[in-house]
Amino acid sequence: MAVLLIGTAFAVAHGSRVEKNLPRRHWEDGRYFHHNREQIHSLADCFTKPSAWPGGDEASYRPISGNLYYFAGRTFFADKLAVYHAIDAGVYVLNGVLLFLVCRQLLPGVFSLIPPVLFVTRLAHGQVVTYTSEFAALSYVTFGLIGLALFVGARGGESSSRGVGAAVALAIALLCKEAAVAWPAVLTAYGWLFDRATAWRKYATVWVVTIAWALVHPFVIRSLYAADAPTFAFDLQPVHVLARYAAYLLCFMNVLVPRIDPESAGWSMPPRVVALSSTVPAVLVVASLLILEAAAVVCARFRPGSMKASARVAVFGFAWFLAATAPFVVLADRLFMRYSYLGHAGLAVTAGGIAAAVLNVPDAPRS
Repeated sequence: MAVLLIGTAFAVAHGSRVEKNLPRRHWEDGRYFHHNREQIHSLADCFTKPSAWPGGDEASYRPISGNLYYFAGRTFFADKLAVYHAIDAGVYVLNGVLLFLVCRQLLPGVFSLIPPVLFVTRLAHGQVVTYTSEFAALSYVTFGLIGLALFVGARGGESSSRGVGAAVALAIALLCKEAAVAWPAVLTAYGWLFDRATAWRKYATVWVVTIAWALVHPFVIRSLYAADAPTFAFDLQPVHVLARYAAYLLCFMNVLVPRIDPESAGWSMPPRVVALSSTVPAVLVVASLLILEAAAVVCARFRPGSMKASARVAVFGFAWFLAATAPFVVLADRLFMRYSYLGHAGLAVTAGGIAAAVLNVPDAPRS
């Protein structure tokens, strides 16, 4: 029933766009197809050759979601665009189902359906579900959700395999997109809010994997791309960071995202969202939410009896949003709706937790 509901919600929100997009060739497709035909001739090439981009701020090491994805597409279905787009739509729905598997352990009854339904119906994810190149975003979220589901599914147990399983899933996610570095923070937020303090060792494995990747990644990039190529520009001014957080928060609301195809604008943030997020009230609201979140996180750990489980879920969801969006809010001049994808899963969890807390329903049973 959950799969049917999530699939129906997706069809209502994105079905017509996905259907029209099936045979459509986007501007990046030719670059990826040509690069794959010219450079990738074996499974080993997928992991030892650069991506379709020449370097600079597009330099990346995504062998699974880039080289391997298009190599498999060329091998098994001759780069038929309709098949790529169908796969992307299927994985998009799958991510909603994976989020449900996480939430059914955190929220009672029908409240566990609120986050996945909200997640798959966000209009801000239009590019993620229609561009073949956004399989990178889809796949790193998929494997991260699998890792998180392993943790949540073993909630209250003593299984040591959950840390290993999550670490393997995270390692694959890191090979799909660099933004997967946010997943250990999401897992740690869950552990802080729901697990025992003595269980910290079970979360160390995912951090070890991430740190190891972070140490090796620069050497891999330098070996694949020119050393003098320009890189991303960062902007760490607090006011600007808060304004970007506000933009990713606001575009969660479908009413602020136009239903027209914004491809001509480069899928950047809608002007109305940019205008609102740059205002003083918006920045102050985000700053206030950060303070409340920090207070709630401290309270949940040191005064555990003062917070219902559903309220903890809401706090966890917002921590998820903050961690998942952190890799993008520090970037200058790169405010894109597609960067909101994983963060919006956290906001959807927050909405489910708030709904359960406001209605004062009994907590979800522990596994």
